[in-house]
Amino acid sequence: MKALGKAKRGPGLQIIEADVPKPGPGQVLIKVKYASICGSDLHIYKWDEFAQSEITELPRIIGHESAGEVIEVGEGVESVKKGDYVGVETHIACGKCYQCRIGKKHVCRNLKILGFHMDGAFAEYMVVPEENAWKVPDEIPKDWVPLMEPMGNAVDTVLAGDITGADVLVVGTGPIGAMAVAVAKAYGASKIIATDINDFRLKIAKQMGADYTINPEIEVVKSAVMDITNGKGVDVILEMSGNPYALNSSLEVITNGGWVGLLGIYGKNTIDVPMNNIIMKNITLYGITGRRMFSTWVKTTSLLATKRVNLSPIITHRSSLDEYEQAFSTLMQGAAMKVIFEIG
Repeated sequence: MKALGKAKRGPGLQIIEADVPKPGPGQVLIKVKYASICGSDLHIYKWDEFAQSEITELPRIIGHESAGEVIEVGEGVESVKKGDYVGVETHIACGKCYQCRIGKKHVCRNLKILGFHMDGAFAEYMVVPEENAWKVPDEIPKDWVPLMEPMGNAVDTVLAGDITGADVLVVGTGPIGAMAVAVAKAYGASKIIATDINDFRLKIAKQMGADYTINPEIEVVKSAVMDITNGKGVDVILEMSGNPYALNSSLEVITNGGWVGLLGIYGKNTIDVPMNNIIMKNITLYGITGRRMFSTWVKTTSLLATKRVNLSPIITHRSSLDEYEQAFSTLMQGAAMKVIFEIG
């Protein structure tokens, strides 16, 4: 079968010819129909320090945001059957560690990630554990399903605290930030303000439901937010950028007693934040990682099946695996939101 992955160390990717995998006990074989490029796939393409630390075995088929049809099941599989259309939870939990046993599989101590620690979704076929194949209702458009995985990150970030009636600042409107705008709107947020230095992304954030958009390179965020909120500041910050300056700028406009959902990954593990201000203003910080397995999938499915969230504006480009160079280049130039590989 044809696949896209990392066959050698260094920048770039390669088309790989690989055997069709066979499902073992408790596993399912999926014929991949659609897969989308994640920001973490860009790290692999660039072969930066993060990618080098995570991918230790080559060749490795990459990609994890995916959807397809179950075409074969292994021994003991009961929850899905041949012919089911599924999305894929990309965190492979061990099921045995302390976190797994107390219902926190999303922070499993022995976590493996599809496309990093085992072969992934940029291929014609893939094998995943039964529990990671999430059956999707017909009401959800099939090409939206790969985006359910990153949308789960947005859902968990938005729902980390009370969002209903809140004035919300979304910092960074890449795909997950833009989806967070829509999720916050669906759950009853009041005013939603989105910031980004990319006007293309801000335009899509507006389509997703942002009431106000701010480009920090053009406007002063603090002044604009205070004007919008009549001097109160925002109740909630959803930090999606991973930019220390953006985080600190947003903390200047949060009202006393507010909360911050932190999803963005920072280039350095240690950054300067105004801790005394956070303490004295009684600000709550939530660190968000992945999706809760599997309650987040229930919420994401409901939002999409009932059309309370529309993902069409997020899918800006489509590609074949053979056109991967152009697809990755467009993303790295900031000219695309989500690129979908049409594989099936």
